[in-house]
Amino acid sequence: MTIVTHRHARELGYCNRGLRAWFAREGMDWADFLKNGIAADVLRQHDNAMAERVIARAEGENHG
Repeated sequence: MTIVTHRHARELGYCNRGLRAWFAREGMDWADFLKNGIAADVLRQHDNAMAERVIARAEGENHG
């Protein structure tokens, strides 16, 4: 199982303000994400292009 972390998002240049707002809109726990990351499968359920980019980043790290 791939875990997407805050670091993965920051490496892509995603800002905390935008990420926090998106997490709130989607009903996801921002504090838990910062502490533990989030499963790629959970992010995929939100059908978001930016989420797919960060998932690819995390998966590439696991396979590279």
